[in-house]
Amino acid sequence: MARAKKKNLAKKRTSPAGRIAREQSLAPEPNRLLKVWRRVLERRLRTRLKASVAVEVHDNTHTMLTFQRHRALWRVRLHHMFLVASDDIIQALADYVRHGDAQASVTLDRYIERNKAYIRRVTPAQMRKRLRLEPTGQHHDLGRIFERLNERYFRGRVDAAITYGPAPRVTQPRKSIKMGSYSADSRVIRIHPALDQPVVPRYFVESIVFHEMLHHVYRARRGEDGRRCIHPPEFLEHERRFHDHARARAWEQENLDLLLHARVMA
Repeated sequence: MARAKKKNLAKKRTSPAGRIAREQSLAPEPNRLLKVWRRVLERRLRTRLKASVAVEVHDNTHTMLTFQRHRALWRVRLHHMFLVASDDIIQALADYVRHGDAQASVTLDRYIERNKAYIRRVTPAQMRKRLRLEPTGQHHDLGRIFERLNERYFRGRVDAAITYGPAPRVTQPRKSIKMGSYSADSRVIRIHPALDQPVVPRYFVESIVFHEMLHHVYRARRGEDGRRCIHPPEFLEHERRFHDHARARAWEQENLDLLLHARVMA
């Protein structure tokens, strides 16, 4: 009996360091826990979308949500802040994915704004270091165009970088084309490589670059109806100050098919 008591006493006297190590060995691994939360989120979305769902969780600093449908499967990529979202947010997420519901979009934007503390803080300069910037094309030098427009219209105050975007993978004829984009996080302007053709006039390329530079000046905001407005009235008024605005719009209307069917080399 005495020996048995000594053994029990020895067990109770386990060192704090040993006890912590044992608890850590029994705790679930972060990656395993993440998989569990992801599967729970997939199940919550599947119930509302009435379809198969594959969720990918990321830690992006700008785009919080993207999705696309492959036959009967929804592929949803979203920020980890959504893993423990309440039922009303998950319902808004499902409504936005399925129907592009405007009110659901407002609800999600508000949720993201409330939880922006979970978004990594990365400076624009740090983000640009990760990007491959290629402003010099075969026919149009975006760097020179940007510099001249910056001096002429903005007094050199647009602190951004510019590059041609990657050649998109297109297997079917395009019905639309996004000729430019601006990332507020990295402060990078991307121009569609289809514009780097000898038949595309310089003034048209300048008009697209000028448009994206205006996004650096005029940030998106909420309209009276609660919807996100990326082209407020003052933006459109400023855009008309471009010296070849009317000519550029006329050229676009007459030559849109040329851009849609352009073969871009990767």
